[in-house]
Amino acid sequence: MRHCLYKYFTERKWADTFLDGEILFRSLSYFRDYEDNSVRGDQKEGTSVFRPEGGLIVTNHTQGTAFTMPGFAFEATAKQDEIFAFCVSRSLTDELRTKLKAVACVEILRVQTLCERMRKALPANATFRAERVEYYDQSDAPNPRWALPDRIAVSKLENFKWQNEFRFLFCCTDAFGFEKGDYRLVKGDAREAPKPAEHHNHLLKTQSLCDICRLHQF
Repeated sequence: MRHCLYKYFTERKWADTFLDGEILFRSLSYFRDYEDNSVRGDQKEGTSVFRPEGGLIVTNHTQGTAFTMPGFAFEATAKQDEIFAFCVSRSLTDELRTKLKAVACVEILRVQTLCERMRKALPANATFRAERVEYYDQSDAPNPRWALPDRIAVSKLENFKWQNEFRFLFCCTDAFGFEKGDYRLVKGDAREAPKPAEHHNHLLKTQSLCDICRLHQF
């Protein structure tokens, strides 16, 4: 990974804390319920949505029939409270600085080294991922994303593409496993009530990151 990454901060003290080696991971459920007009928050966080134009076509293989359900979507949801994310961007731009209300940004110069330090600091039973986020339209076919929670965790709808996001992820359960999620047909796009009990933090403590990062102040 030679591409630099960028972590934006709303306060200088949080940038300094990160440079000191303290990395705050939050559960996907935290971002799902975050209220900020879809800047950091995403009500479909940890969920793959398939809403084809013209309606969802459902096939009954037993009877050999198919029918259309107008206004319906197929949603595959990962275990949002068991998957933890530390989110950064692949871009250093004025748009990101403004939308994220950032006063400082840490440029991560050696991504692979950061990954190694994260792995070393994680619990022994943790499964770790580090990948760029893929953006998709709701009408795009969901294969094979719907069955792979680790892919769902690095997938977001196209209206978030401006973030150009990269994610460090981990779980200490089977949450990344094949078909380890919830699946349902949904009519409309109603938002569920927040579930604060599912909001979890994990503070990862590594050695100083000053040797692999550069601080930018705005």
